[in-house]
Amino acid sequence: MKRVLAVIFAAILLTPLIGPNFGLAEDFQPKTYKQDFVFTIVVMPNGNANITLKTVWLEPKDEIQKQIEQILNETRNGSMTMEEAIAKFEEEQLQRYVESLTQSGMNLTNESIKSYGIAEGTNITLVFNAIALNFSRYYSYGDYWEVRIDPTRGYATINIPDTGLPFAIDINSTFIIKLPENATLIMYPKAFAQQYNTSKFFVTSEVKGDTVIVNSYIYLEPFLPPDGYKALFGSYKDYYIRYKAPYKGEEHYQSSVMNEYVTLDIYSNGSVRLHMRDEYIEPKSEVEARKKEIISYGVENATEYILRTYSIALGYRGALVDSGKVRILGLNETDAPLVIDAEYMLRNFTTFENGSYVYQFDPTLGLTNGLTDRMEYGVNHTLYLTINLPDGGKFLEVPDNISENLNGNRFTMTVVREGNSLKIVSNVFIRYGAPAEDVTKMLSNHTTATIRYTVPEEKSRLSETQQIIAIAVALLLVVGAIVFWKRR
Repeated sequence: MKRVLAVIFAAILLTPLIGPNFGLAEDFQPKTYKQDFVFTIVVMPNGNANITLKTVWLEPKDEIQKQIEQILNETRNGSMTMEEAIAKFEEEQLQRYVESLTQSGMNLTNESIKSYGIAEGTNITLVFNAIALNFSRYYSYGDYWEVRIDPTRGYATINIPDTGLPFAIDINSTFIIKLPENATLIMYPKAFAQQYNTSKFFVTSEVKGDTVIVNSYIYLEPFLPPDGYKALFGSYKDYYIRYKAPYKGEEHYQSSVMNEYVTLDIYSNGSVRLHMRDEYIEPKSEVEARKKEIISYGVENATEYILRTYSIALGYRGALVDSGKVRILGLNETDAPLVIDAEYMLRNFTTFENGSYVYQFDPTLGLTNGLTDRMEYGVNHTLYLTINLPDGGKFLEVPDNISENLNGNRFTMTVVREGNSLKIVSNVFIRYGAPAEDVTKMLSNHTTATIRYTVPEEKSRLSETQQIIAIAVALLLVVGAIVFWKRR
């Protein structure tokens, strides 16, 4: 649940006070949008939680007054009573909260909302309440439960224009987390302070019995650039309340299952036929979603985009692309994998040094790149790599077999040489909940494997003209994952 509340918190902060017609007039003076926010989480033994979000809009006063007048405007012609107008506003806000929180990953039930301060014309207070199913998540990997909160209120991940936002933000946030009976607290956010010009981000916390209270204060000056957000929030990582309990929980997660087939046919004149086939198998819901996106975009358009993207990546790294073709398979087959099948004829694909060719790849399939706190999904990724040399070609160096195990995580690579062919199968299996340090410890020494070979000398002249890529296939695999797969 890494970003469960990030987007919604940022959206709740400014909507509905900032309307679609917001702009900068010649006499524009930046306003300050001030808010008090209290997020109360009462955790049940099964991981469900009774959640209450209380948002109090305090400034700017004129914007608050305009919003109240807009809410009550329908009472002036007698079509609605004040109570009915407020109830209509509450229903609109309830739908917005539910939609946003659901899209962010929450599973809600028994939702309700109540507003205060509108009739009095002082402020706008919204109190949203619901039961959030599986809000606290159990990890068998460490045998602990975890609640995630976001003291940055989403500003650590929100996209900010280069010019910043033309107003100031002033937020006091309090997170109150009541642990279930017989829980033992093992981790919670600690004090943090960061400042950039006049902008500030502070976090404090305390524990009272079975309750953890985390306070954060955020002040963002007008026109704060993206570097300011990075300086304030970029190093903050303390999002978790973790506890142990005398009972186990059910783990709710999906697995990422993917097969990558890469074949290199090496020719005596130095050219290479590169064939890549990526099979995206699970999670099935995301596979089907990607299929629908491709169909909506247009299969021909998507195919051309993939072809162009791969060609640019190859060319950028120094390879000369003579021809290429791409097919997208499985789009109209329910429960079938999404398959991206690509084939290229290349020159200058491998590095020529000291009289032989060197080809390097990443048998871990790039899984050490971009790790955050831990795996929020199970991983079962397999690479099938085949290299076929021409008659007279010879393998001078091939990788060793590898077998690594750490806390139930596994990495294996088997290497089989059959005459002029080399077949390599590498598999990475990562348990749900594995911390980044365990993944890194198991894989970091195996991210580069080297193959060295020769082809008949008299026909190799064309491939000796340029020193080029060392990890082309690994880079392409990463590019493919970025373009065609929503990394979880």
